[in-house]
Amino acid sequence: MRWGTWGRDRWGPVAVAAVCLAVASAAGCSVAGQLADARRIDASPLRIRGAVDRVVHVKGGTKVHVSYRVDGHRFTTNDLPVAGKAGPESPEPGTAVCLEAAATDPGTVRLCGQKYPTGDKVIPALGLLTAAGIAGTAMAGGWFTVTARHRDLATRRNTP
Repeated sequence: MRWGTWGRDRWGPVAVAAVCLAVASAAGCSVAGQLADARRIDASPLRIRGAVDRVVHVKGGTKVHVSYRVDGHRFTTNDLPVAGKAGPESPEPGTAVCLEAAATDPGTVRLCGQKYPTGDKVIPALGLLTAAGIAGTAMAGGWFTVTARHRDLATRRNTP
């Protein structure tokens, strides 16, 4: 046995399974939250007008911070994605934006024309990440089972 290899056959699959499970859990919780927010808005939508406060250019698109009022209370969004038909073509501070908010929770908001609050392109990516994490966990579990059986078989062969 060399230094640095002790326990690799035993703990390697467990470490891979733990990382894959963490990825699947994080992505799955994010998908569940987005779906819950979309359902909450769809159940009782309020169409409101907001104003762009700040424009943030990110890789793959533009995100905007929008402020709006509902029942006299002021709300501010964080990083609403501007894509395609949703939102203005070239947002600038002060531009009016159409928003849909949940009547029961006005802090839950999305741009008019979008299905999900963080944008429609995010959900499929998170779904694939969740599926990949679950598949990785299953493969690591199989790897752990096979190596444990091989180790058990080798122990039986070497035992008189």
